[in-house]
Amino acid sequence: MCLICRKVFSNEAMKPSRLQEHLRKVHANKKNMDLFYFQALEKKFLKEPTLVNMFSRTSKQDDDGLRASYNISLLIAKSGKPHTIGEELILPAVNEVINTMLHKPAFDIIKKIPLSNNTVQRRIDEMAQSVKELLCEFLKATKFSIQLDESTLPGNEALLLAYVRFVKEEKICQELLFAKYLMTDTKGESIYHTLEEFFKEKEIPMCNILSVATDGAPAMLQGDDLNLIKTKNIISAFLIKLLMYKRNLGRKEFIQFPNLSMAQKNDEDLMTYCQHLEALHSDFNKRFEDILKMNIPKWVLDPFSNTETIDSAKLEEELIEVTTNEELKLKFKEGYQVFWLQKQIPILYPGLWAVVQTFLIAFPSSYLVERGFSAVTNLLTKKRQRLQITNRGDLRMLLTKIEPNINELLAKHQPHPSH
Repeated sequence: MCLICRKVFSNEAMKPSRLQEHLRKVHANKKNMDLFYFQALEKKFLKEPTLVNMFSRTSKQDDDGLRASYNISLLIAKSGKPHTIGEELILPAVNEVINTMLHKPAFDIIKKIPLSNNTVQRRIDEMAQSVKELLCEFLKATKFSIQLDESTLPGNEALLLAYVRFVKEEKICQELLFAKYLMTDTKGESIYHTLEEFFKEKEIPMCNILSVATDGAPAMLQGDDLNLIKTKNIISAFLIKLLMYKRNLGRKEFIQFPNLSMAQKNDEDLMTYCQHLEALHSDFNKRFEDILKMNIPKWVLDPFSNTETIDSAKLEEELIEVTTNEELKLKFKEGYQVFWLQKQIPILYPGLWAVVQTFLIAFPSSYLVERGFSAVTNLLTKKRQRLQITNRGDLRMLLTKIEPNINELLAKHQPHPSH
């Protein structure tokens, strides 16, 4: 092709003699130009957009718009806001930023980011399905604890929430397993059948369950980092404090109750207060009886200073190996939980890990599902009563810490405008 007139030549015309003839006859005024002139023409030609490049660039922009649609939908799900916020607030905000800060027209960019109400719902549902598949696939090959509770929604539907707690990448993780309506009643048998049906559907072995916390478990203690050991320590300390508070009130010492020291009171009032503290102490002992009676081997808390006799020869042998493993010992400075969660522990010391894992992985209370029901209530506001909480992905995406596989979702979809 001639870089001056853009005429396309046949193969025969590409001979040097034919090209020189074309230059002399057609571009006589350019025949004496130096090499740099023609090199400049070549660079200019190569920079010009071609049809292929134009389609490629447009396709890339559409892909970026689709990715942005997923990412923004994820942000909407995490916020718990209505899906209409995409078109009503986010896109206008993006438009304002582009126009004001970048001084560019925003229309061509915004039209490539589908964020209609229906589109956002689809994105959230797809991401929730991705998260559920990742979670269930992981649970097929690991031990975990489960937490169950049911509650009645404003429409009198009985909703069952299930959470799982497990170890992944040397950390304790907690995730919503499912939210399902109970079709018959809220008895234990119905709850078990619902759980069993889900496990069969997802091919998760029931034998992978280490422990179960239900609505009968004490639920006043809260916190993602709690385990059974910490829970026992907290409750034991509080019970001792209750007795101290009672004793001090009986002596008319109000250091723990400064407001009471300035209030009017008589001996009968103080006797009533002491009785309340005694009743609270008795109630705590009863509610947390299982945890308070739980025997925690000393070597679990400190395997390197243990002087306790272990009945099992196998465990004693493994414990000796642990105490001489200098590489693992470095982690003990960060606490017993960090130490036992090292990925080498279950492989090298399966006997010890079988004992320890229950203390670390078991749910200390049912607070997590109660927090989940609070999220359900927030989602089912007056403006969103029609949200199908068990069929849609909003609840899972609001609560999960697992990242959906957006790249995989992008590969399944062709970008198209919102509708």
